[in-house]
Amino acid sequence: MQDSILTINENSFISGKLWLMRLKAPQLAGRVKGGHFVMIEVSPTYDPMGRRAFAIGDVRGDEILIFYDVVGRGTYLLSTMKKGDKVRVFGPLGKRLFSYEGEKHLLIGGGVGLAGLSLYGKELRAMGKEVVFVYGARSAEHLGMLDWLRDESFEYVIFTDDGSAGRKGLVTDILREFDREWVVSACGPKPMLKALSKLSQETGHRVFMSLEERMACGWGVCLGCVVKNPQGAYQRVCYEGPVFEASEVVF
Repeated sequence: MQDSILTINENSFISGKLWLMRLKAPQLAGRVKGGHFVMIEVSPTYDPMGRRAFAIGDVRGDEILIFYDVVGRGTYLLSTMKKGDKVRVFGPLGKRLFSYEGEKHLLIGGGVGLAGLSLYGKELRAMGKEVVFVYGARSAEHLGMLDWLRDESFEYVIFTDDGSAGRKGLVTDILREFDREWVVSACGPKPMLKALSKLSQETGHRVFMSLEERMACGWGVCLGCVVKNPQGAYQRVCYEGPVFEASEVVF
């Protein structure tokens, strides 16, 4: 990991709340794996304080791609940055990443959580694995990464809460349609991950989850991103994770 000042090559609105930032990162791009994340300084002042964590959604040549939702002051400030601006980035971060075991992989992404799986999916396909993405959102307007799935020619299934695109329902509904040979990896809102964890106890699937927690440092010092395991101990998402098996986390 390293702290770098990177140049913004693109920062554009996609749809709903989703934006895409492309960063020129020649020293970083070659070391990134699926599941890695970075901490980005959204303001050079202390307003807001601390950096924000973002999954590395893809790597294109010497660029890294960051898909992000504008949900607060920090991400709003990020969205105001222009092409050519400089931004301070710390990474790549994450000690425990996704599993490459097994030949069939079901990748379940809720909202912008799909960005936490996208690069991993490309890695699996390059290894000759069978990959199916499941992408869920509140409505068609919030399926901002659908073009990415199409451009990359992945097999995918769409769910929306209101039925405005794909199937109406929750992404977790699909788990019963795949046998236990499929290794499941997921990233998205905590209620989605909690429901998936519970359902996997019934179906017997092995489920890996990339957790999204608020964090200030990204390397295990601030203890702001801890989650509890079944033994009652706490694990740091940024350092022991961000990927855990569903059986290792108490929601």
